[in-house]
Amino acid sequence: MIAEFFMINRRLFFHNSISSLCMLLLTGCTRKEDLPYRRKLTQKKVTLYRSVNGAPSENVSKVMEMMGGVEKVFGTDDIVVIKPNIQWWNQGAPNLASVNALISMIMERTGGFHGEVVIAENNHRGAQPWNHAGWVKTFKRNSDIPGIHNYNHLADHLKKNYGDRFSVCHWVNIDAGGKRVYSPADGPGYVLCDGTGGVPLLSISNGRKDEKRREVIMSYPVFQTDKGTMIDLKNGIWRKGSYTGQPLKFVNCAALNHHSFYCGPTSAIKNFLGVCDLSGGPDPNNNGKLINKYYNFHSFPFDKWSKGPAPGMLGLEIGMFLKTIRKPDLNLTTAEWIGLSTRTEPPIAHTRAVCACADPVALDYHTAKYILYPNTKTQLHNPDTTKGPFYHDLQKCSERSGCICDEQYVDIESFDHSTARLQKDDELIVRGEKTWGHDIKSLLKYFAMKFLY
Repeated sequence: MIAEFFMINRRLFFHNSISSLCMLLLTGCTRKEDLPYRRKLTQKKVTLYRSVNGAPSENVSKVMEMMGGVEKVFGTDDIVVIKPNIQWWNQGAPNLASVNALISMIMERTGGFHGEVVIAENNHRGAQPWNHAGWVKTFKRNSDIPGIHNYNHLADHLKKNYGDRFSVCHWVNIDAGGKRVYSPADGPGYVLCDGTGGVPLLSISNGRKDEKRREVIMSYPVFQTDKGTMIDLKNGIWRKGSYTGQPLKFVNCAALNHHSFYCGPTSAIKNFLGVCDLSGGPDPNNNGKLINKYYNFHSFPFDKWSKGPAPGMLGLEIGMFLKTIRKPDLNLTTAEWIGLSTRTEPPIAHTRAVCACADPVALDYHTAKYILYPNTKTQLHNPDTTKGPFYHDLQKCSERSGCICDEQYVDIESFDHSTARLQKDDELIVRGEKTWGHDIKSLLKYFAMKFLY
């Protein structure tokens, strides 16, 4: 018993020492000159909306209000596809109360709603994705709805409230049992844009001329709602052999976290890896091919879990997707909690923010600069630091898609619930209360970021 007592106390001492060192490191790296500053707006090309320090549902409601109301964004007969990231849970997935609030606002909009709302996602967890990750894992944080602890619970709740106007659609990779299709006439599945079967060739390379040259093609899902509505994500709503012209709205709904040394932050643009087919796996040296010579959206930019042969390729491929397949009508980042070194465990910060923009690059730049970076204080998360991967991904995505990566063209409207007023440019930095936790791997990962960047 005595030996066990001292073993437990040594372990606690070690955990607490690491947590204390984290706080010391963070405190020592908050010099005023290190903090991000807002570049002056010279020309408004896009507006980014923020709401901070409210409850998740309040923040979503306020953002929609600042955008002119939910009625301005979503029409009476729209088919609305909301794509969250459910490959993870806790802070790694969009806040459950935020998603619930958005869907409820659409369903109950003034003037009525006769369309449909769909939560659709590919979490790349095999043939039964609903049995994995954020669909079933209990959220220790980031739910904020009593009795609802994961996305399956949320889906059941919404189904009970809205019937067949609400659906969940799981996109499944072809190599996990999904079907390759060429049009909605073939039913649900994935379209691979390789230039065959009447489908256009939509490809791009990493620009290398040696053995490390890689090419990637676009892919996108075709899927069917509980009402029987067939949705082609690229071309629209299909019924009785033709496209109907019924409005299709696409909402890219992301969380905000550290991802890895080879990615940096993960949020809006990286969420598109959950739209595309990743058949072939993540490793370009172990297949990694979607079809024939073409790599998938993970094996093209990366060498499995490390950086690939050319910088910015994640941004390049997503930029091409935005240009050739579909650009979201709304990008929404729910930063209620953010992961400082992992997507599921502490260290975390309670940043209590929701941000929205029509431009995913402008949104990612802003949330990394003013929310993630001020809380981690590692240059890996600073979108202006050229030695990190995130800078190059944003630049390449911007160049290919026409999205904006320069904040002098981005107007910001930000409401702070704690002061009940709009914020000024020098008030945009969001600092959250931090929880360091006792996960040794996550804390050491945070240390490594501090020392290497």
